[in-house]
Amino acid sequence: MVIELGLAVEIKMDYRKDYSGENQVIVSAGEIERGVRKLMENDNKTRKNLKEMSEKSRKAMMEGGSSFTSLGCFIDDVISNLE
Repeated sequence: MVIELGLAVEIKMDYRKDYSGENQVIVSAGEIERGVRKLMENDNKTRKNLKEMSEKSRKAMMEGGSSFTSLGCFIDDVISNLE
């Protein structure tokens, strides 16, 4: 999502082993804050990409959109195979 689509910001994670020897993922509050602040910047390219993708997704789910149509075909197929 970060590199391929440009729809997210990278958040660095740390790892530590717990008493059972398993790795646990630790994300600091500061790292989360940094990611949120980066997304909140008005001139942020990721934010612009996210808004564009959100609009495309909304249109796809509206009546007549590609996802709406595909879901309808899937439902019709399932129903026809139940009989």
